[in-house]
Amino acid sequence: MIELNDAGGEATRAERRKTAETGERTCVVTRRTLPRRALLRFVVGPDQRIVPDLAERLPGRGLWVSATRETLALACARNAFARAAKTNVVVEPGLVDEVERQLVMRALGILGMARRAGVVAVGHDKVRALLASGRAAVLIDAADAAPDAATRMAARAGATPVVRCFSRAELGPALGRDEAVHVALEAGHLATSFMAAFERLNGFRPSLAITEAVSATANDRDGNA
Repeated sequence: MIELNDAGGEATRAERRKTAETGERTCVVTRRTLPRRALLRFVVGPDQRIVPDLAERLPGRGLWVSATRETLALACARNAFARAAKTNVVVEPGLVDEVERQLVMRALGILGMARRAGVVAVGHDKVRALLASGRAAVLIDAADAAPDAATRMAARAGATPVVRCFSRAELGPALGRDEAVHVALEAGHLATSFMAAFERLNGFRPSLAITEAVSATANDRDGNA
């Protein structure tokens, strides 16, 4: 079947991919129809086991679940996968934790690609410079960063989104270090991909809020934490 674009011509590969990425699906638990970026895809494997398909590439009918820990736990507890698939399935006891692990690795993998592409800043001074340049798309601070340092760096970020859901030890290896505290991504397709991955992960591991009041004129006493 030939897909047509809005102008009535045959859709290009890029147009077909955009349609797939921005399409909607229905959660098997809540029955809500949501954008694909807010859902997780699962398939029934050859051994009847439910398999996460975060890349949305595995063959078979997709079973979609809202991208939150609570909803996925309900899908497992209420036998929602079997009802949606209309067959008996096997749900591994650790499925929820495994999905979180894969979401974390997916997001960190994008940071690794950004490092290789030279579009990520790591460390206090480099991150501060990128934020000051106006080219930063997202600030990623370690969840276990010193609270004062995190607050002051968030103040420098201004309107730039701040993500705080990874530990120093998780961020470091993705960036070729033992650990990392302050990280910033330049605007571009990798930053867009990271934020899409984070949107799903946030339903399992919410980003910590900076609750202390921040000032746009925070002083420079945070050093190189």
